[in-house]
Amino acid sequence: MAKDQSQTNITDLVRQTQALLSPNGAAAPQIEQVMEMQEGMLKQAEAFNRHWIERRQKAVDTALEAMNEMQSGDKTDPAAAMRAIADWQRGSLERLTEDLQEWTAMWMKATQLAATAQNDAASSDDGKATKAKGQSASSGSKSDHATPV
Repeated sequence: MAKDQSQTNITDLVRQTQALLSPNGAAAPQIEQVMEMQEGMLKQAEAFNRHWIERRQKAVDTALEAMNEMQSGDKTDPAAAMRAIADWQRGSLERLTEDLQEWTAMWMKATQLAATAQNDAASSDDGKATKAKGQSASSGSKSDHATPV
C-alpha cells in the first residue's frame, strides 16, 4: 500500500509541476509583450552595431588616405602631414560623437520599449484586478442588503 501512495504522490507532483511550468491563458499576453520588447531591443542593437562597424571602416579608410597623403610627393611636407592628421582626427571625433549619440538613442528607445511593455502589463493586470474587485463588490453588495420584514 505504501508503494501505491508514493506513486500517487509522484503523479500529483508531476501534475503540479506541469501546471506551474505550462503557460496559462493569463500569462500569454505578458509573454507576448516581453517577446515584442526583446525583439525591438534586438533590432535597435543590430542597427547600432551595423552603423558602428560602418564608422570603424570609414575610420580605417580615412586613416589610409591620410597616410597616403603624407607619403605622396617627392618631398616630405610636415605641414601637409599635420593637415592630413588633423583632418583624420576631426573625422574620428565626429564618428565618436555619432557613436555616443546613437548609443544614447538606442538605450533611450530600449528604455521606452521596456516602460511601454511594463505599462501595458500593469494596465492589463489593473483591468483584471478592477474587474475582479467589481465582481466581488457587486456580489458582496447583494448579500449586504437587508431583507424587508
